[in-house]
Amino acid sequence: MIRERIDVICKIGGSLSRPETLRPLLKTLEAMCSDHHVLVVPGGGPFADSVRKEAATSRLGETASHWMAILAMDQYGYLLADLGEATRLVRTSTEINEAVRDKALPVLLPSTLLLAEDPLPHSWDVTSDTIAAYIAVRVEAKLLVLLKDVDGVLTDDPREQPSAMLIPYLSLTGLARYACVDVAFVKEAARLRRCWILNGQHPERLVTLLRSGKTVGTEIETARAAEQDISNIRDVIS
Repeated sequence: MIRERIDVICKIGGSLSRPETLRPLLKTLEAMCSDHHVLVVPGGGPFADSVRKEAATSRLGETASHWMAILAMDQYGYLLADLGEATRLVRTSTEINEAVRDKALPVLLPSTLLLAEDPLPHSWDVTSDTIAAYIAVRVEAKLLVLLKDVDGVLTDDPREQPSAMLIPYLSLTGLARYACVDVAFVKEAARLRRCWILNGQHPERLVTLLRSGKTVGTEIETARAAEQDISNIRDVIS
């Protein structure tokens, strides 16, 4: 059981897997631990890309590919922890609690938790985005932030359309029309409290979000958040 309240889970995408990007991002996250309880969930990065290539070459089954991809997240977690200065690798609830109490930045190696519970379909429809959402719900985190190499959800692929514009707010139904998260994410994200997609190359935007509740990025309206808004309106009316 997670005894320490988790304020924000930050999933660090594989698209950010360059030392010159990760070091300042991790430094910002470490500094945040003095005021907030943070948990990092690693993406798959180049390690997951290797799994995809091997899965195609060897025609691997979905179960083998699923667990190999989760182990790729562990590998990326080791990379993140080594690039940080006040990080701590964690696998269990007890280790998360201890890291949070010590104001270290916990980097989750998710294979231990997922092997014990096996909660998600064995499919490439499930990637680290959905896994991060599952973990955020499980630990009752206040906020899930998906850190990617773009400003949020854009109207088009900026590599093909430089004029693509940022979409500041999306419902889960709207999110499903864009290829910025995996197929399974929308279903899992419905149970989240709050969710944002931010550019991890600008870690100051995450700081602004935690201070003010708004920043440059895309806020995803979850079903749970919508229910809370309705409840708040009813309270005002009554």
